[in-house]
Amino acid sequence: MGGCTNWPKKVESRPWILVSYEQSGRGNRMKTWRAFTLIELLVVIAIIALLMAILMPALRAAKEQAKKTVCTAHVKDLVLALKMYVEDYDGKTHNSPNNGLWDNAWEKPPVVTEYGPNDDMAYWGIAYFPYAKNKKIFRCPSTKRVDDWPEWGWGKPYQIYFRYCSYGLNGYITNKKIDTAFKHQSEVIAFQDHIEQLLDDNGDMFSIKPPAPINLTQWRHGYDWRGDEFPEAVQECFRHRGVSVTVWLDAHVTEIKETTGKDVPRKWYTGQSE
Repeated sequence: MGGCTNWPKKVESRPWILVSYEQSGRGNRMKTWRAFTLIELLVVIAIIALLMAILMPALRAAKEQAKKTVCTAHVKDLVLALKMYVEDYDGKTHNSPNNGLWDNAWEKPPVVTEYGPNDDMAYWGIAYFPYAKNKKIFRCPSTKRVDDWPEWGWGKPYQIYFRYCSYGLNGYITNKKIDTAFKHQSEVIAFQDHIEQLLDDNGDMFSIKPPAPINLTQWRHGYDWRGDEFPEAVQECFRHRGVSVTVWLDAHVTEIKETTGKDVPRKWYTGQSE
């Protein structure tokens, strides 16, 4: 048959080898292609799987580090917002309500109304929001769940209403002239990663409140019903791979590793020597 013949055919004595012919100036020339065997394909897949297993933990760690960096920037901005508020209000912090909502959306009204800073249901952040860059700084990117008030019959379906409530405010710094009340502001916590919105020293601080043998009794299994309702509570307080990003009154930021409280002095919250 004349012309160019490029039809591949299988060579019976060499499985998986394809041959074809192409015409050149010197006549027909045979070309061969050797396909991968099943074993070779399995080896390649195994190598790729191994590389993914090695790389994925590093990628997750890098992603979490990025989230922690964002969180650190957020809490620094929050304490600066607090200080600007204080300058405008005779050196005094706001007397923050012990709740955590920004508006009445939970009531599903025809028109949502934002709460004022003194509303009983208000989150402490509302008072400082005018001095903040935007609402997003009140949320840690690593947040999974915060206190959604199951005692009210709420729970996880209500998390949407607590989206911008990731940080717990130290209750001891509320309604205080901080420059006179706290002489060593680098030793007093302002805000930190926490499951609870306002830390009012009822078993919700990282320090131990006597006579309790351990910290966070309000959120630990076996000490309070909330610990049963929130099995992830303590982990949420230390949401960055076992540490809580914490900002102090002087605006420096540190990380507090997950603890039972023996290494956390109460003066970090009260500002008073024990």
